[in-house]
Amino acid sequence: MNGPEVLRFAANLYRIPLEEGYFLVDAGLPWEARRLLSLLQEPPKLLFLTHHHLDHAGGARALWERYGVPVFAHPQEWPYLTGEKPRPPLPIPLLGRRLANLAPPLPKEALVPAEEGMELFGWRVVHLPGHTLGQVGLLREGVLVAGDALRGRGLPPHFINEDHALAQKTVRKILDLGVERIHIGHGRPLSRDEVEALARRLGV
Repeated sequence: MNGPEVLRFAANLYRIPLEEGYFLVDAGLPWEARRLLSLLQEPPKLLFLTHHHLDHAGGARALWERYGVPVFAHPQEWPYLTGEKPRPPLPIPLLGRRLANLAPPLPKEALVPAEEGMELFGWRVVHLPGHTLGQVGLLREGVLVAGDALRGRGLPPHFINEDHALAQKTVRKILDLGVERIHIGHGRPLSRDEVEALARRLGV
């Protein structure tokens, strides 16, 4: 199996190779969309969003408008992606709420539910809640694309996790999935040993 190819934007995006073509995991910030589109020589088969945050989903509207690709996301993320609910403010004084909500909204018809257990081109959707309640990842042959379930060798800061206790439980879930290599939204891939060390530190 060819592994995910990282595209380095504000968050790590991933190009997942297929026998014919590829699909894309996450879409970067809205103002990165032009650079992202210029990198893509052909349309992706689909766009998979790990979660609704601006640095992961902000370019989704541009991709949908250019290619008409289906956008897979967990239904708990949909209200933020369509603009029905405002995203929680970023931890930036005065500007946090406005900055968090700069992404052009997606129309509901662009969205397809990505739920636990679904198969996408041989990858299994896994629910990784905590950072957001609807965060999802993709698992295949011991390789996990995990969004912001992990950051560096730890967790994202508690003040940007929707449910920090649930984020800690998700560390244990990742280990229970039998993963060996974890591709994350910020930073280099992690080994199972590194996630086991984190679980011990967290007591989960």
